[in-house]
Amino acid sequence: MVKVDLNLLNIFVLRVKKNTIQYEGDTVGDIVSQFLKEYKDLLDDSILTKNKKKLNPQMIILLNGRNITYMKNYKTKLSEGDQLYLSFPISGG
Repeated sequence: MVKVDLNLLNIFVLRVKKNTIQYEGDTVGDIVSQFLKEYKDLLDDSILTKNKKKLNPQMIILLNGRNITYMKNYKTKLSEGDQLYLSFPISGG
């Protein structure tokens, strides 16, 4: 297992009251699972799936600045010191 920082952005910071949380895991899924286990009571239906076990698929997860949907999604392997970012999708003009 490697240590990585989970950097929370926008609504995640407002709900959890933290900017960064350090976790250990082998994949992006390991880290997200730990985060949800620890903080799911602070997150609502716009962030979680209806069963509150997973993130809503619209949430954006970046690994070192790259969207994990262009990698291996939750199965993406992590390296020591990687930076994960969790964001609510925001748009505007």
